[in-house]
Amino acid sequence: MRMRKKKNLIPRMERCGDRLIREPYSMPGKWRELMPQARELRLELGCGKGRFTAGTAAAEPDVLFIAVERVPDAMVMAMERCAAQGLTNVFFIDANADQLPLFFAPGEADRIYINFCDPWPSNRHAKRRLTHGNFLRLYRQVLKMGGQIHFKTDNQDLFTFSIEELPLFGFHLSEVTRDLHANGPVGVMTDYEAKFHEQGLPICRCVATMVPWEEPFPTDIRRVKNRWLDVFADGVSDAELGRHVLSDGNYLWHLFSWNLVPCLTGAAAQKALVERAGEELYLFYMEYPPEDAPRIQRISGPADLPAEQDSLTGADWYVVDKDFTWTYVQTHEADCGPYFCRRDPSVSG
Repeated sequence: MRMRKKKNLIPRMERCGDRLIREPYSMPGKWRELMPQARELRLELGCGKGRFTAGTAAAEPDVLFIAVERVPDAMVMAMERCAAQGLTNVFFIDANADQLPLFFAPGEADRIYINFCDPWPSNRHAKRRLTHGNFLRLYRQVLKMGGQIHFKTDNQDLFTFSIEELPLFGFHLSEVTRDLHANGPVGVMTDYEAKFHEQGLPICRCVATMVPWEEPFPTDIRRVKNRWLDVFADGVSDAELGRHVLSDGNYLWHLFSWNLVPCLTGAAAQKALVERAGEELYLFYMEYPPEDAPRIQRISGPADLPAEQDSLTGADWYVVDKDFTWTYVQTHEADCGPYFCRRDPSVSG
């Protein structure tokens, strides 16, 4: 439900201005200067009207809380709520969750709360879920080792997705439940949570602790495809992606042949690939792999790649490095490609 625009929003925000961090880009490594005695720094992603924010901050006055909210109409209510309670350990950022590494130094945060985020039920929009691997990589950048994510939702499908996704990105699960309040209310509730509890809806919750982890290369072709698209199609509209890349009869490399993303072509692409000799490389086929050929394989260098004429029989092949910072594509069409594309540095891998 879209929140109704609040009256006098700007003056109300100004009255709480001492709680709003207007230049969070200048704050990495400096957050504890706001409260030097704080024993922990915790973030809340999507604080809404602030019931959970204020309640948790009041219960733990020796913890510094940073609430991240991108809807000003909701954030002003949360700010007023905290002000009314005289809380001095809560500050607010008007931003999106994908900006966290720009605001916080590596390992600066002790805990992240994610409460009742948008479930984005369509698989096509899975990467927008705040528990998708793309976001988990970002959280790993700002959490300390052993730091935690506390996650609550009323959406059973999102919870299933999340408890499957979190371990894949170096988080150990504990306190997993699909009915948090089965024996009575537990902890501080959000506004949504209180409403759902009154309606008798079960609330799901888990704690995810960050552990040492090195991301392996995906072994499932669907995950390879999704990672490739997340990185190299970032910024391409859903409409363009659907029309030229994902609809029946289309191919991933149409991203380049339709000029949706800048890339090198022909001899320049081949030269760029040769220059990557010595890196950890992976070859994969999306459609019509050669008989007995693995869909995904690690190769030692460009010399191990299929001959160009092999592609012309109908098997496109793709090469990426372990971290998907670049890709090379040899297509089955003589007048298309090869292509070489570097990842936009602003895109999280």
